Amino acid sequence: MVNLQSINERVILISILIIISVATLFCFLGIVIPGWGGYSLFRVGTTTSAALCIISLLLLIACDAVAAIILTGIIQQAQLPLIFILLLIITSIFILGAFASFFASASNHSYNLIVTAFTFTYLSSILATYWLFGARGTNGTMTAPSKQQQQQTTTTEPRILMS
Repeated sequence: MVNLQSINERVILISILIIISVATLFCFLGIVIPGWGGYSLFRVGTTTSAALCIISLLLLIACDAVAAIILTGIIQQAQLPLIFILLLIITSIFILGAFASFFASASNHSYNLIVTAFTFTYLSSILATYWLFGARGTNGTMTAPSKQQQQQTTTTEPRILMS
């Protein structure tokens, strides 16, 4: 019998990987296309935006790699999904800083690509959070054992009779 939960988890992970890949593509295009007010991103006066965009691109590539590692199961570590979520959140902050540090205008199509990359990254962060705490069935809280579990543990433990 096929486990429905594992299918949903795999579909969500594939969706996250695709969305992060699209965000990485938009971020790359936003950096290389000279649409920052008709100039390249690396002109004088936009060095902060350029640095933040490059860091964002590197973080997006790292997010792609971690998502692929989780999806393929190459590395089995309990903390990897949490690291993945934190990496996505940090990446979103850097992308937000990149386009917030540059004044937008209607002719800046590269700015719009960076905004689109942020949107896709943020969407994948939300999906990854759902995956971590919803589809995987972990909510981070400890629950008390059920009555049946308590009875099983008491019946299998040896009893010491005191006289």
